[in-house]
Amino acid sequence: MSRAAGLVVAALAVGGLSLVPAPAALAADAADGGAPACTQGQTQYAEEPSPALTNLAVPASWGVATGRGVTVAVVDSGINLGNRHFPEGSVVPGTSLVPGDTTAGRTDSYGHGTAVSGIIGARAIPGITSGMIGVARDAQLMPVRVFDRVRQDGAPEPAAPLTGERIAEGIRWAVDNGADVVNVSLSVPANSSGLAAMKSALQLAERRDVVVVAASGDNVADPEQTVVQDRYPASEPTVLGVSALNAEGVVDSRSIQGPHVDVSAPGTNVLVTYQSYGDCQDDATLTSWSAPFVAGLAAQLKERFPRATAEEIRYRITSTARRPVADQRDDAQGWGLIQPYEALTADLDERRAGPAAPDAAPVEDEVTASGAEPLSAVPDPLAPARDEAVWWAIGGVGLAAVALVLRPLVRRRVADD
Repeated sequence: MSRAAGLVVAALAVGGLSLVPAPAALAADAADGGAPACTQGQTQYAEEPSPALTNLAVPASWGVATGRGVTVAVVDSGINLGNRHFPEGSVVPGTSLVPGDTTAGRTDSYGHGTAVSGIIGARAIPGITSGMIGVARDAQLMPVRVFDRVRQDGAPEPAAPLTGERIAEGIRWAVDNGADVVNVSLSVPANSSGLAAMKSALQLAERRDVVVVAASGDNVADPEQTVVQDRYPASEPTVLGVSALNAEGVVDSRSIQGPHVDVSAPGTNVLVTYQSYGDCQDDATLTSWSAPFVAGLAAQLKERFPRATAEEIRYRITSTARRPVADQRDDAQGWGLIQPYEALTADLDERRAGPAAPDAAPVEDEVTASGAEPLSAVPDPLAPARDEAVWWAIGGVGLAAVALVLRPLVRRRVADD
């Protein structure tokens, strides 16, 4: 299997913080599936959509919401506006916590934040055939630059190394400056010196109904050995922690696992926006790439249900995720693989098996398990929705009677056009 070494040469753990770097390309061979590998200095575009995007049936969800009117903050290394997937108006002024940087986060010497931002909100390019487009293709992106690059062997110490304190400050700044969703494809251990400040920033986000999504963390020390460990900000109860599916469609030991995992999303064979050079496909399995799929879905839900609380948005995402048994989660996949169309369209109430609905006790044995197969590469992501439609058709009369006496916990709130 060829390796797209352009975007991910190695995974590093720096000072206990988990980050997948995006240094200069070392290889020019094509990534799996025929999409171009990430190559420094070479502008190229993938002709076909990302397999991750199509397997999640994201294009079907665009008929419901595209993230229009929603601002997603990307707490990361900035966004390179030289990439044509970020035209004027798609990126709002953010901030930079890098000393001496006056670009408001609208530059990225490292490339990681640019890649993450493309998964969330990359635009189609007029006159260019490219399958690279973001989950929330009409959302506005807010760069919050919290580091400049990760130190590598032989390299000088960066001007702004990645720290828990800067992540915390970045989250707080995003909340204070109008973000509706915050993506953090970074993580720190539970003994981080910045943990108290981070918890405080996340409490502020929850009070203001800002949805925070974070990577569960990448196992860079020994990818062959499963690691169960609390990582922050994902471990905070008000944050959606996301693990990464590999090429076979399962969560493996390359994702840090634990109670902080709420859902899973694709983390390999993902198209990303690469620095200023267009787009390319990365075949590494990374939670850095899985988290922004969930942040993009949160932006779609914010458009669809503008008065929904952050808790209600999280519930829509977790309760509609695909999992082997409807009322069970695990430390690898959380509540399962996100299902964007279902999250946007499902009628939810407290009888739904799975995570506890807001202000309700968990429901056990009230609803038959879904019978879904274990998480795997799903050729038809809409099959569960069709199965549910058949069930409703068969039991429509009985269920209608139940619906009359049950108070819906999550009311559909649709934005006025």
